[in-house]
This record gives sequence, structure tokens and C-alpha cells, in this order.
Amino acid sequence: MPATLLTLAVLGTEKVDVLESDEGLREEVHEHLRIRTNLDDQLRHVPAYASLGLSLAGVRGRHNTLNQALLFGLSYTINNALTSRLKHLTRVERPLGNSFDSFPSQHTSAAFSAATLLHKEYGGRSLWYSVGGYTAATATGGLRIAKDNHWLSDVMAGAAVGIVSTELAYWAYPWLHRQLRKGLGDRAVVIPSYLNGAAGATVVVML
Repeated sequence: MPATLLTLAVLGTEKVDVLESDEGLREEVHEHLRIRTNLDDQLRHVPAYASLGLSLAGVRGRHNTLNQALLFGLSYTINNALTSRLKHLTRVERPLGNSFDSFPSQHTSAAFSAATLLHKEYGGRSLWYSVGGYTAATATGGLRIAKDNHWLSDVMAGAAVGIVSTELAYWAYPWLHRQLRKGLGDRAVVIPSYLNGAAGATVVVML
């Protein structure tokens, strides 16, 4: 799915424009829809907060609350790093022409990363958890287009990067966890971080 989304996104960008979908959709949105809201700023993290909230409420997921929080932090860090790097490499102009950091959509990427976390933790318990998470993520992407902040291709690429980010986090976390326990036993917690283009991590040791 991420590969398909990313391929369609690249084919739809103005630089490639094989699908001619970006401008066409923008014209339709301008003609029929005008939205002014900041809901997308909060909606992008709702699936991850839902997962942590369910865990705190006693609904058992694949991991306990602490490990879910660490997985969220790791996926968020990977997501920020990948999205920021792609923005820097592609330099696609936004629909409003106010900057060249449109591709991919950061909001959509974060939303699909969070939705994938909810899916991996609780999708096996009920399909509706996955449906709810991906609906919130899709709505976030839709709002970015409706507000004229992004092209359709930006949103599709953001969805792909978001899914891949969380998949990478779940793939890497067991190894990172084992390495940490070898060195510090059960006394440490790793908190990943990403700030101003630099990825890192903080290790908290309980003495």
C-alpha cells in the first residue's frame, strides 16, 4: 500500500504530471468547498492518543502503555526525519505559492503514522479501531487539501511515509529494546527525539 500511494503521488506531482490530478482536484475544491479550521492540527495525533488512552483504561493492546508510548515516540521521530528530508529534497511549491516544502504533507504523514500505531496495537482486537484511526488520518489529509495547504499528491505521499514510519518503528523497536536491556537491565527508558533536522534520543536511568 505505501509503495502504491507513493508511486501515484509522484505521478501526480506538477513536476511529473502524468495523472494530472493535483490541479484538477484543486479546481473542484475551490469551486465547491471552502473550509477554515484548525481541526487538522489536533486530528493528526488522535489515533495515537486513542491507543494510549485505551491502554491506560485497561484495554489490552500488543504492548503495555510504556512500550506504546516509546513506540509512538520512535515512530514520530522516524516520521519527522523522513518527511523533513523529503521536503528538503523535493522542494515542491505549495498550492498558495507561499513556500517550497509541500511534498509530502507533514500533517497527513503524522496522522497515518498514528493510525498505523492504533491499527497495530488494537486492530487485532476489533476492525473498528483500525477503521476509526484511518478515518481520522484520511480526514486530516482531506482538510489539508480543502484548506489549500497541500496538493493531492502531497497527501498521498504523506500517507505512505506515515505508514512506513510506524512499520519501521515496530520492526526496529524489539532490537533496540534488547540492546538497551543488555546494557542497563530494566532500569532505563529510551525517549527518541527529532528537533531542527537532528534526530537523537534521551536515555533515562532509574537508580
